[in-house]
Amino acid sequence: MKKILYIFVLAYLIYGCNTREQNKKHAVIQVPEIVGEWQHIFNPNDTRSEIDTTWYTNDHCFAKGPDGDWHAYGIIGHKPINPWTGENKLFHISAKTFKQKKWDDHDYALRVKPGVERVLWAPHVFQENGKSYMFYNIGNMQQNAPNYASWGQLCLAESEDMFDWKRHEFNPLFSDPGHARDSYILKDKGIYYFYYTRTFNEVDLRSCVAVRTSPDLKHWSGPKIVHTQAYEVDWGGDAESPFVVKKDGVFYLFVCRAMTKYNQTHVYWSEDPMNFPIENFVCELPTHASEVIKVSEGEWYISNTGWDKKGLYVAPLKWRVQ
Repeated sequence: MKKILYIFVLAYLIYGCNTREQNKKHAVIQVPEIVGEWQHIFNPNDTRSEIDTTWYTNDHCFAKGPDGDWHAYGIIGHKPINPWTGENKLFHISAKTFKQKKWDDHDYALRVKPGVERVLWAPHVFQENGKSYMFYNIGNMQQNAPNYASWGQLCLAESEDMFDWKRHEFNPLFSDPGHARDSYILKDKGIYYFYYTRTFNEVDLRSCVAVRTSPDLKHWSGPKIVHTQAYEVDWGGDAESPFVVKKDGVFYLFVCRAMTKYNQTHVYWSEDPMNFPIENFVCELPTHASEVIKVSEGEWYISNTGWDKKGLYVAPLKWRVQ
């Protein structure tokens, strides 16, 4: 009897391993490629003259409005660059079509709430049931927060028309170490995934992407680290601007490795949205704080921005089977 049981267990282990290997081989990995010229859709210096300096944009997001117009929101600041003192508003631009060469500039979507919010960083807009949800970071009010792995505060605002934004009454939703920021929301099979940048913990300063899950966008689980880069820095700066695309059953994590090289985005693949091993490297793109935008089936774009650029750029993107 023991011999039969041993044979059964051995056969199961062999079959199981082979099956897992076969499933792994069945994952068709695709490579995102920039396939066209960069279009400079927003130069904040065109419409701002109140300060004699150079304006820039940084982490941002795109979303389509209820009227069919496209909207973008993001960090805006000016030189001399100091994120903790100069990035206290979120720009708002829109266009009738995504291919519009120059997007229309609007009043700021949000301005810091004095005494409560120190900065306004890295918004992401998720839309559902006719409502827009903006997730963003407000920093940390402690005076020396820029000098250690301070706890970033992730917040929420809601809008019906994408112009008037109302802050959630119970902000912040949660806080995490390493200036936690750079929100991205993915919904898959009824579960909401909230990805963001942080350090591994308060003293282990490796750059990481974490995720929390929710059934309703407002009540979030505890954090799980889903991707880790070896670079150590107080603000987790080598795993910035996480963005996740699900395409043909495979998840792709885009991260900006700004500490290694300012204009460098790495892409990783996984069949599990809760784990993106560093071994699952797909490609490198010469961009900073990029978003990936699906305009229609077969029509994709990627964005590019940062301190070294005067505003926001987009270019066509294609997916090639590896």
